[in-house]
Amino acid sequence: MAEHASERPMIVGNCRDRPILYKVGRAARVAILGHALIDEDAVLEYAMSIDSAARWRVVLDAIDGCFHSVVNVNGDIYVNGSIYGSRSLYRSRVDGIDIAADTVHALQHLVGGGLNVGALAAHLLEPIPHHLAQRPLLDGIEPVSPGSGLIITPRGTSRSVRDRTETTLVRDLDEGAHEVRSRLVGAVSARTAAGGTVTSELSGGYDSTSISFIAARGPAKIKLLTARGRDSANEDLGWALRAAEHLPEVQHTILPDSELPFTYAGLEDGPTWLNEPSPLIVGRSRVGALARLASTFGPSVHLTGHGGDHIFSGLPTRYRDLLWHRPFTAWRGLRGFGALGGWRLRDLLYDAVEPTGFHSWWKKNSRPIVGVPEKRKPMLGWAIIPSVPVWATETAKKAISEGIFWMASATEPLAPERGCHVELETVIEGARTVAVLNRMSLAAGGPPLAAPYFDDRVISASLSVAVQHRVSAWTYKPLLRASVRGIVPDVVLQRQTKDDGSHDVEIGLRKHRDELVALWEESRLGDIGLIDSKKLKQLCANPSSFELEQGTMYTTIACELWLRDLERNFVEPRNQ
Repeated sequence: MAEHASERPMIVGNCRDRPILYKVGRAARVAILGHALIDEDAVLEYAMSIDSAARWRVVLDAIDGCFHSVVNVNGDIYVNGSIYGSRSLYRSRVDGIDIAADTVHALQHLVGGGLNVGALAAHLLEPIPHHLAQRPLLDGIEPVSPGSGLIITPRGTSRSVRDRTETTLVRDLDEGAHEVRSRLVGAVSARTAAGGTVTSELSGGYDSTSISFIAARGPAKIKLLTARGRDSANEDLGWALRAAEHLPEVQHTILPDSELPFTYAGLEDGPTWLNEPSPLIVGRSRVGALARLASTFGPSVHLTGHGGDHIFSGLPTRYRDLLWHRPFTAWRGLRGFGALGGWRLRDLLYDAVEPTGFHSWWKKNSRPIVGVPEKRKPMLGWAIIPSVPVWATETAKKAISEGIFWMASATEPLAPERGCHVELETVIEGARTVAVLNRMSLAAGGPPLAAPYFDDRVISASLSVAVQHRVSAWTYKPLLRASVRGIVPDVVLQRQTKDDGSHDVEIGLRKHRDELVALWEESRLGDIGLIDSKKLKQLCANPSSFELEQGTMYTTIACELWLRDLERNFVEPRNQ
């Protein structure tokens, strides 16, 4: 796809899921792979004059969209993904030369990296802590940390370079909403500016509705898609129809509930080539059904509102950071979340002021909860204490505890303040799912999928707003609401509820009981000693078991299917 100055290949791959810009100038050779709101002439102008990686970082940070970039400048190759993780990078060494890729399976095909069983065990946790998620799952294949890029030298060696700068919380609601609005419009425009047809999910929720209204203002021909839910208490369809009434020129298509698979359907419908296990895989058939509907319109990309919760819902831990600076504001915010969550006042008081640092906190909590975690506990720690399923073996639990102890001893938090660390961890781990959704869409024969909320500039704009203006127990997503006012009609912004889809999860567990039992017949996780597959098979045969409540099997299914993908041939998947 692009040549190095030496006339040897610099970039190779199959990038049918993204546009590519490649320009050669006097100072640099530049490739932008993904959706970027910049035209070819501007890229060429920069390539003619900018001759340092540091200056290129400034240029790239000013571009709306979500993309990888490769810049050949002064003999070095400067490779970047996204700052918060939606475009990931991996590094490996092949025949004495460092190479970078966005796909683990491509590198495994080259280096044949063996499985790190201890690192995989951590992916049984719910949720998996950030630092454990970043550990290499395959020998010789190293994830590049979010917020870092790579510089590959002419000698074939490489070094990481930090890209992220700290976000200063200075904006009030009005200023912040104006910036977030600009960045959201830029993010959506990066996908629609080229025109053509673009599909957009209109679930009925705040997030997808906002994206759809922004997209409808651009030059692309927008097609709105809504999946009808089965639960009679589900309000999504009604809100989607209400929103669509305000876009009379835009075609709106509804996927009947009879064509929407239940959770757990089609788990073994072929490879998805995920870089890591993802619990989202249990809904692959649901994603696939909407993706196939989207493909009938021939879109260049399908837009989703995924990420709105991560960016705009807000976390109570952020108020804990304010206790010593703005105590009344902090306590008012914490009391609100305490009332909403049913937290006991004494627990709230203790967790709000206990001073344990990151390392000590994780050493204290190095043993995960077994089974379904207790509800109604304050969420003010350095993380949600992860839980491990009851079918995890002692081998798995030991490996997990060793991993947590390593994290407590050898890593640093993402930010000095507890709330800021938790917020960044939530955003980064959410952004990693963009690639998961995209690959599930492509695996189903659908179009590339994009989540504009997880674009770097959208995230940075949101995090720059003062906590009290964007995190509230009583106002639903106040920053997003203020940002899209005037684009999304006020009547649509009145919604203050969110459906969770638990109805289809419960039914899917019963409907697909036999497939789930069969999944554990020859379990790869059982073969390597991480789960008691016999116990899990027995539980699946009785889907009313309380041990299977609240999606406790999601992470296990994710790890099992990821291992099965490793057995396939990535280069010739159609032969499998």
